[in-house]
This record gives sequence, structure tokens and C-alpha cells, in this order.
Amino acid sequence: MACPMIRGYLKLIVLKAIAEGPKSGYALMKHVENSTGSKPSSGSMYPLLEQLKTDKMVTTRGVGRTTEYTLSHIGKTALEELEAQRAKIADNFADGMRMLSALTGDQAPQEIIDMLHRGEVPFKEINPELENLKNMLFEHLKEGTLHVNAPRIKKILSKTCKELKTI
Repeated sequence: MACPMIRGYLKLIVLKAIAEGPKSGYALMKHVENSTGSKPSSGSMYPLLEQLKTDKMVTTRGVGRTTEYTLSHIGKTALEELEAQRAKIADNFADGMRMLSALTGDQAPQEIIDMLHRGEVPFKEINPELENLKNMLFEHLKEGTLHVNAPRIKKILSKTCKELKTI
């Protein structure tokens, strides 16, 4: 399942991948998983590919039992526009991270800013696990059990941090 962080960027990631050369839907799902750490479902990927085909951003051709997708001229133009949008989003995010850094004195956000400007996904190797952790914490918050379970949650997170320091 694709994490929320990539859902809004799946189109951009897919167009960039196809720009590198023709790819099947399965190859695109593997590419997204390898580049983001989160695998999109076929229920996300194939409707997107169908929409790209309808919008004439990609062309298709059958290769054996699979369909390969190739970027069209319209797709190349759309990719350039999306790239400009991504750069603007990264700049806005970077401004927010710099403000946070100035307020907290923490310099760690700069590496994240640099990664985003390079088009990299921070923590991609552990993205699904981070999403699961975040979702579990939000679930406790939503159910009103966070306050009651806070001491136990803090103990678990502290233990995890100590373990991470050993590797």
C-alpha cells in the first residue's frame, strides 16, 4: 500500500520513471517501491496509467502478455510542469523547515531539505514502518487512549531509541 506521502506524487514518480524508458505496470510498481520505500497498490497504479493514457501522456504497446508504457510529447511537457511544481513545493517545505530549525535550534532538518531538493525521499528504506507508527499513534489520539497509554508508549519509544543508538 502506498503511503500518503507518495500518493500525491505518484503521477510525478511514474512519469519520471517512464521518461527513463518504456516500463510495464508491474515494473513501475517495483520502481516506485525501490525509489520511495512504499509499494503502490495495483488499485492505485493501473487507474493512474489508464488516466495517463486517456490524457495522451503515455502511449502503450503490447509486449508478450504485458503492456509497456512510453512517455509521449504531451507527457514530457506535463512532466516538466510537475517538476517545476515539485521544486516549488520543496522550496516551500524548506522554508518551513528552516523556520522550525531557527525556532528549535535543531539543524537536522537541513539534511532533509537537501534530500528533497535532490529529489530523494527521506527514510524511504523504512517508510512503511514509519507510516504504521504514525497511524497507530493517531489511532490512539482519535480513540482518546493516548493520554492513558502515554507512559507505556513513551517507554516503548525510549527502548526503541536506545536500541537504535546501538546500531
